[in-house]
Amino acid sequence: MHVQSLLHSSHTPFQTLEPRFFSQSLFLSKKLPPLLAAPEDFRSSFLPPSLRTIKSRSRLVTPWVSPSQELVDNTVSENDANIASDSLCNEEEKEEEMKMEVSSREVLENQSLWNQIKEIVKFTAPATGLWICGPLMSLIDTAVIGQGSSLELAALGPGTVLCDNMSYVFMFLSISTSNMVATSLAKQPWHERLLGPLKALIVASAINGIGDVLLCRFLDYGIAGAAWATMVSQVVAAYMMIDSLNKKGYNAYAISVPSPTDLMTIFGLAAPVFVVMMSKVAFYSLLVYFATSMGTLSLAAHQVMIQAFVTCTVWGEPLSQTAQSFMPEMMYGMKRSLAKARTLLKSLTIIGIMLGLMLGIVGTSVPWLFPKIFTPDQNVIQEMHKVLIPFFMALAVTPCILGFEGTLLAGRDLKYLSLSMGGCFSLGAVVLLIVSSRGYGLLGCWCTLLGFQWARFFLTLQRLLSPNGMLFSEDPGQFELQKLKAA
Repeated sequence: MHVQSLLHSSHTPFQTLEPRFFSQSLFLSKKLPPLLAAPEDFRSSFLPPSLRTIKSRSRLVTPWVSPSQELVDNTVSENDANIASDSLCNEEEKEEEMKMEVSSREVLENQSLWNQIKEIVKFTAPATGLWICGPLMSLIDTAVIGQGSSLELAALGPGTVLCDNMSYVFMFLSISTSNMVATSLAKQPWHERLLGPLKALIVASAINGIGDVLLCRFLDYGIAGAAWATMVSQVVAAYMMIDSLNKKGYNAYAISVPSPTDLMTIFGLAAPVFVVMMSKVAFYSLLVYFATSMGTLSLAAHQVMIQAFVTCTVWGEPLSQTAQSFMPEMMYGMKRSLAKARTLLKSLTIIGIMLGLMLGIVGTSVPWLFPKIFTPDQNVIQEMHKVLIPFFMALAVTPCILGFEGTLLAGRDLKYLSLSMGGCFSLGAVVLLIVSSRGYGLLGCWCTLLGFQWARFFLTLQRLLSPNGMLFSEDPGQFELQKLKAA
C-alpha cells in the first residue's frame, strides 16, 4: 500500500555550494553547505561523541591546583601538546577528506564510456534494493487481496490515494535530513551504510508478506488484514532504523527545534522540488479518481497495473541519484568540464534505454502471461490486458526521464523543471477529463499516462540539449555559482 518510492529519490538534492567542496555523492560528502548548516547546539545533539570531542578538547583549560610554578608550566605544556595533537589530527582528516573527494571525482570523470557505464551500475545497484522494498510491499498487498475479492482489490486504489500520497507533504523532512546527516556517515564504506536500512526494509517486506497471507488468506480479515500487516511492518522498520542509528553513536531520540530562519530557508529552497513531486502525486491520484468512476472491474485492473508500474519505475531512481551526485562537479566545480558532463549524460541515457526496455518487457509479461498471480477474475484480467501496450511504452521511457530530471536538479534548473512539470500535470488533467467524459475507459486513462511520460521525456531532453543549456554553455556567468542554492 505504498507508492512512496516513486517520488522520493528523484529529488534528493546534492549538498554543494562552493566549487571547491562540490561533493560527488551523498555517501562521500564530508562538509555541510553554509546555507543548511544547523546551529552548533542543534548539530552537536545528533552527533556521536567521537565527532564532538575534537572541538571541545581544543577549548580545554586545565584547572590550577598548586601554587607551584613548575606545575603550572607542566600543565600548560600538556595543554599545548594536546592542542597540537588535535590540530595534527584535524589536518590529517582534511587531507584524507580531499583525497576521498578527488578519487570519487576521478572515478567517473576520467573513464571511457563503457567503463563509466560499469561504474554507474556499481554505484546504483546497491541503492536499488532500498527503493524496491516499498513498492514491493504494495504489490504483495495487491496480489494477496486480489486472490480473495475483486471488490476489495478495487478498494485498494482510493486507499492508496488517501493514505500513502498524503505523506508526500512531509517530503521536505527527507530533503533537509539527507543534507544535514550525510556528513556523519561519510567515512564508512557505502555497503556498511546501506546495511542497516536495507536490513530493516527486508524484514519489513517479510513481515508484510507473511502478515498478508496469514491475516487475509487464513483468518479472512480481507483488506483490513493487509492494512494491519502494512502498519506493523512499517513500525518494525522504523524501530530497526532508529536502533541502527543508535548503534552507530547517534541519538535517534533527540529532539531539537530548529529556528524560524532555518525553517524558512528549508521551505524556500525545497519549494520548486515540492511542486515537481506534488504534480506527480496529483496526476497519479487523478488516474485513480477517473478509474474509480469507471466501475469496480476497471478500478481493480487499474490497481494491479499501477502497482506493477510503480514497482518497475523505482528501478530507474538510482540514475537520478547518480546524476545529482556526480554532475555538479563537472558543471560548476574547480575542474569544470562540460564534455565530461555530456559523456556522463550519454552513459545515463544508454543505461536508461536498456533498463527501460528490460523493465518494459518484464513488467508487461507478468500481467500478460501470469495474470492469475493478482486475481482469478477473468473480467478484471480482460481489463488489464487492454492497457498492456501503453503500459509498456510508458514504462520503457521512465528510466531516461529520471536520469534527465536528476541532471536538471544537479544543475539547479528548478524553475524550468517545476514549470514544465506543472504544465504536464495541467494538460494531463484536461485530457483525463475529456477521455473520461467521452467513455474511452481505462485505456484512455493509460494513454493519457503515456502522453504524460513522453511529454516529460521530450521537455527534459530538449532542455538538456539546448545550445544555451547548462551542458553546452561555456559561459559560467550564465549559471552563476553564487546564485545556486542547495535544497
